Amino acid sequence: MFNMNNNKIIKFFLVINLIVFISGYLIGFKKPFWIDEIISINYGSNFSFLSFNEIFTQDPHSPFFYFLLFLGQKILEVVSDGDTFNLYYLRLINILGLIPIYYSYLLIKRKSDRINLDINMFILLLISSNYFFHYVLDLRMYFLLLSFSLLVNVINFTNTVEKENKILFLLSSILLSMLHVYGLTISMSILVYRLVKNTYLKDKEKRNINIIFII
Repeated sequence: MFNMNNNKIIKFFLVINLIVFISGYLIGFKKPFWIDEIISINYGSNFSFLSFNEIFTQDPHSPFFYFLLFLGQKILEVVSDGDTFNLYYLRLINILGLIPIYYSYLLIKRKSDRINLDINMFILLLISSNYFFHYVLDLRMYFLLLSFSLLVNVINFTNTVEKENKILFLLSSILLSMLHVYGLTISMSILVYRLVKNTYLKDKEKRNINIIFII
């Protein structure tokens, strides 16, 4: 009875937070760009004019996100049929981050019999985070970094790195590394941890997969 009441309370707050999040997103969608966002947009718009050396030296961050901004601007140009388009729509790029979040949700739900984690509480804590709400409206790489970091950590948490989700983990780790050096650090930390763990447990098959991924 107590657990049922708890679940109802969690679901109630989950619905309220979702309403607040969606409302806040729509209200804040056209908030003015701050200096880093303006630099990102400018870098993305000039991406095709940069030399290979300039692409990797003009900014300390990985050029992958700026490439996404470049593609986003080209898509907006096509959709607007050559007319002036609204740069605020570039913020929709962050919606791509909902894909790894959704996969994280499915994975936790599928492995709920093996892990002790309330999926509703998990989503509630995620969308209640100030960083989640701030980054989803920030035209920088950080929301995608947050989303794919969540996915690789969930894969690690559910202990499926070397088995059914090894391709998903590998692709997510590559995207993380392409987004930010922090993404590379997160992916490598998980792989080193699992390498040490599987070496200790003398699981040669999993250990070899960890070594291949690290390389």
